[in-house]
Amino acid sequence: MSTRASKTVTFVGWLPVIYCYAVIGFPFVSMVYYSFFNYTLGSGMNFVGLSEYAQLLQDPVFAQSLFVTGVYTAASLAAEFGFGILIAYLLFRITRGKTILTVALLLPLTIPPVISGIIWKILFDAGYGHVNYYLNLVGIGGKPWLTTATWALPAAIITDIWQWTPFIALVTYAGFSSLPRELLQSAFVDGASELKTLGEIMLPSISPLLFIALLLRLVDCIRAFDNIFSLTGGGPGTATTNLSIFVYYNAMEFMMVGYASAAGVIFLLILIVVTNLMLRRATSILWRETHA
Repeated sequence: MSTRASKTVTFVGWLPVIYCYAVIGFPFVSMVYYSFFNYTLGSGMNFVGLSEYAQLLQDPVFAQSLFVTGVYTAASLAAEFGFGILIAYLLFRITRGKTILTVALLLPLTIPPVISGIIWKILFDAGYGHVNYYLNLVGIGGKPWLTTATWALPAAIITDIWQWTPFIALVTYAGFSSLPRELLQSAFVDGASELKTLGEIMLPSISPLLFIALLLRLVDCIRAFDNIFSLTGGGPGTATTNLSIFVYYNAMEFMMVGYASAAGVIFLLILIVVTNLMLRRATSILWRETHA
């Protein structure tokens, strides 16, 4: 191999390293660096060590953003997996209309989250929104969805559930469709009920697939921004201000780069810890499946 070819191969080999540094490493290092400074755009940078982190731990708005992130994530995931598995099982059991239903499930997934938030902002409008119209028709009564702290977060959760339940349903349906028909037929022959077949045979058989879907949705819910911001802007007050919106406001509205960077570091650490725990759990399940 010529010297020029050898240098080319060496350069190509370094491309992944260069990419990781440019796309991941440099922004992360910059964020950590700025988190040690009291730095507001338009003013000087003052080194303050861990002072920004200490201030964050005493900030009630930051604590509220952690709470909102946790509630939003837990409620969205619970509903999406509950409804998604039910829809997938019904889709698996029916014999007609599967194509039409599958296309209908795909429609919410084709809409960008920011557009989804705008659509539901119109639907949740207290004056002319369709949600309150139909609630009034059935006698429940309309709610001030986007103007009170009580209902704003549920509205954001409903928006996420509407958009991402089809994803769980389609992934689960694909898993169900890959199961051997003989396995399910033998379960019914043995007298197992449909609920028992679903809970003890079908779901455990596709648990690795469900864990991957859970990991993807968990990360998405923790870092959710577009749909919440376009729906409520983080309000009213801080009722729907999650971690992403908290970082955004401090960085882009208040220009507090150091403070926003410290919050971003904590945000990223939470994502790393959660993702690592989920990956370990998924690896453990995959190992048991392959060695069963």
